[in-house]
Amino acid sequence: MRQVAVFDAYGTLFDIQALEGSAEAEFPGRGAELVRLWRAKQLEYTWLRSLMGRYEDFWAVTRASLEFACEALDLPLSGPARDRLLEEFLQVPAFPDAPPALSQLRARGVRCCVFSNGTRAMVEAAVSSAGLGAYVDAVLSVDEEVRVYKPHPAAYAYVCRRLGIQPPQALFVSSNGFDVAGAAAYGFPTAWVNRRGLPAERLGATPALVVQDLLQLAAAWV
Repeated sequence: MRQVAVFDAYGTLFDIQALEGSAEAEFPGRGAELVRLWRAKQLEYTWLRSLMGRYEDFWAVTRASLEFACEALDLPLSGPARDRLLEEFLQVPAFPDAPPALSQLRARGVRCCVFSNGTRAMVEAAVSSAGLGAYVDAVLSVDEEVRVYKPHPAAYAYVCRRLGIQPPQALFVSSNGFDVAGAAAYGFPTAWVNRRGLPAERLGATPALVVQDLLQLAAAWV
């Protein structure tokens, strides 16, 4: 039985779509549209900055992608509104299945770690706000050393160095297809939490396990 589970944060443990309520309060009738573009640009900027070799931390990327999304959608973003939406990102809630699933894994002696493109401060704030602290053994961020974003191989190598493991000793868990592919390409056994029933990414790396949610993952843990 593997004794280490490495979880992606946003979209896997934390529900980004929950930000739609706050976005709707700022921009009635446009909240869902804004959050979709904000998230898409957030990911795009991580990939582009990695390719360009021009790293900025995820907090700066998150702010820039919000500003772009509002301008692209012709939404007037004041400074206070921007700050309110960014603050909500620090308190993004966990999916309902996250606490019981992590609790079950911890009860079996599994070491549960979170590895994110987000800064340590961002992820720790979300872990604390969502009440997951009791279940998380370590929070790791690309910002701490490698300063290049997933799915770059250097990001996954950092996990192994920090945890003192080889890839086969852990299960890498993510809801993001690109992240699953990147981790699998590096050598991690992977579990894809396919919450939305999406088709598999055509990136030449297949997850070892596909589940609908984290409770299903915990039930299937071997």
